[in-house]
Amino acid sequence: MKRTIALIDIIWFERDTNKIVSAFEVEKSTSIYSGILRLTDLVLTLPNSEKVSLYLAAPEQREKEIIAQLKRPSLVAKESNKISYILFSELCTHCDSICKFGDDHTIMEKIAKCIR
Repeated sequence: MKRTIALIDIIWFERDTNKIVSAFEVEKSTSIYSGILRLTDLVLTLPNSEKVSLYLAAPEQREKEIIAQLKRPSLVAKESNKISYILFSELCTHCDSICKFGDDHTIMEKIAKCIR
């Protein structure tokens, strides 16, 4: 399990603690589903995981694939953390604002999309 979690691209910790508050998988060319599984594995190992924000970041041409994977019955039926996604174009468009006005991981909620 630790190996799988170690493959997560970005893990965001609460300032001055070891508490995980957010995780990001960047899926430019690798499997969207494998990124979803890694994020799900992470939250299943954490206490208070309902407070962890999960994100996939990918190019806009993969948006349909992301939506299809996030609509899988095994993910929708499960009482788990929602996984939002951020398109690369949105990151590029809002990069300066995120850097200027972001105090913590919650700034990403403003550009992320969610299917449920």
